[in-house]
Amino acid sequence: MSKESAELHINFSVIQDNISYLKTHISDHTNFLSVIKANAYGHELEEFVSRLNDLTDGFAVVRLDEAMKIRKISNKPILLMQGVYQQNEIDQVIEHNLMTVLHTHEQINLYKDIQSKTKIWIKFNTGMNRLGFQMSEADQIQSFINDQNVLMTHLASSDVPSDPSNQKQMSKFQDLYESFSTKPERSILNSSGVINFPSHAYDWVRCGIGLYGGVSGVSELKTAVTFKSKIISINKIKKGDAVGYGGRIRAKQDMSIAVVYCGYADGFPQSALDGTSVRINDKEAKMFGRVSMDLITIDITHLNDVKFGDWVEFWSPQHSINKFADYNKLISYELMTRIDRRVRRVIYEN
Repeated sequence: MSKESAELHINFSVIQDNISYLKTHISDHTNFLSVIKANAYGHELEEFVSRLNDLTDGFAVVRLDEAMKIRKISNKPILLMQGVYQQNEIDQVIEHNLMTVLHTHEQINLYKDIQSKTKIWIKFNTGMNRLGFQMSEADQIQSFINDQNVLMTHLASSDVPSDPSNQKQMSKFQDLYESFSTKPERSILNSSGVINFPSHAYDWVRCGIGLYGGVSGVSELKTAVTFKSKIISINKIKKGDAVGYGGRIRAKQDMSIAVVYCGYADGFPQSALDGTSVRINDKEAKMFGRVSMDLITIDITHLNDVKFGDWVEFWSPQHSINKFADYNKLISYELMTRIDRRVRRVIYEN
């Protein structure tokens, strides 16, 4: 790997601080699940578990193979958030003591013989209309409702506390809970939910994007990585000259353009707009021209001290990934999980 190639520096001290902040919103009796699906949102799942196991009450993933990786390191509870669908997967759930979600009729027969062997999370659709049983189907899964299992749903707009759908979903969930004579444990909140609706933390919360600093508008949660690469060329262009494929943008004056060794093959979004903010030597600069497979062009006309080999930070704890996402009408989730494996990972703690 070239020493000029892009790097992703993952700071687990920042993730630790983010966990601590989220925990200030819940009581001691609420269990804190760390959602580390998709390779911990690109933050290296096995490193996360090894370093932060003591800070969480359990983990949540989607894929069985990720659950297996966790189980080799940790004895903490592990939740499969979309459940399993085949008998051989059920066997692994039992063998490795995994919790699993029940959300569809096709899973009922598969799950009926394992109730006494594992904790089952029963998911209801209260308004997101993705996964989960309908409210009218509660009687059909009555046999799974007990004080060992968990009743769950997922808020569609927890990041927008004023959205009326939140209160509608929480009210439906409460009505459902009260309809059962035997009371299961409950889980409704994700990261934004924990911040905006802490009184509904109940027995389990499921925090994902907040761990990594991807919740927009919450300054206490910091971006946990620094995504950066080096300048490999500096060009002088004249007023009227175009930069990049298609000549999308032209210079309105004579300019200095830095060419950075990173592109959409590294996971940098090809759709990134001119004017997107980056940092060079702790100073702001802006993208100028279309992103290529391996190159990004930056306007450095106003910066006098920039030179070949300087690092350009796309996002970092000091330069939020949310700022990048908001400007480009993207989401932090996508930016985090799309970074390619050819980008060198550097793992550290402060």
